[in-house]
Amino acid sequence: MAEYFQIQPAIFCEPCKDCGARPVIQHIKEKFVVLCPNDKDHYKTKPGLVDIKDWNLKNKKQIPFVNIVPAQKAP
Repeated sequence: MAEYFQIQPAIFCEPCKDCGARPVIQHIKEKFVVLCPNDKDHYKTKPGLVDIKDWNLKNKKQIPFVNIVPAQKAP
């Protein structure tokens, strides 16, 4: 049976990019998975050590390129 652990608030974690929930850690058979608590189909890390870096990388919101203002050159 899987156990779920809350990640401490002092540890920075990106929210789930699909629903905005803070991830939890699931412990299954000597391995750990960082996943969304709301939906099992949202992104989750590979089983192994707790990999918050991978979670943050995959759940980072991308900045749209449309609103970027080109830098003006000095005269």
